Amino acid sequence: MSMTALTPTYRLEAGTGVADVWWKSGSISVKASGTETGGSFAQVESDDPRGSAPPLHVHHNEEETFYVLDGELSVFVDGDELRLATGDFAVVPRGVPHAYLVRSERARMLVTFSPAGFEQAFVELGVPKTGEAAPADDVFPGPAEAGRVFAAYGCEIVGPPPAA
Repeated sequence: MSMTALTPTYRLEAGTGVADVWWKSGSISVKASGTETGGSFAQVESDDPRGSAPPLHVHHNEEETFYVLDGELSVFVDGDELRLATGDFAVVPRGVPHAYLVRSERARMLVTFSPAGFEQAFVELGVPKTGEAAPADDVFPGPAEAGRVFAAYGCEIVGPPPAA
């Protein structure tokens, strides 16, 4: 991936993103994609209910950071559990197996991928937000399709989601 200069400064209004999608039981708002950052990083706001957890996975192309805006979650990194609450921050290096589990009623976090690219998997697989009501679960791709798309973005599923 070729890195170029950042685009001119831009501003997003509260509650908006350059792409906003329903993602499984929560939502993803892309605040900055590779287009806006010249490929150097992407940042998404994730809003998930209690019990939300992606499968254990490895990013082969990017580092991932978690900054908790509100709520509590556990980030499982290479066999260790990091308990995070509002204001906490964690970094997961590329190549390291990890997953998270939302422990509070809801958790909102800013997740950064560096370099950019993986944020497009959420845009590709998610359902565009057109209102406040989340769509039914059956509109989202199953594990095999999600795994295929994630793999195209350099993300390998290596285990099940963590259990509560």
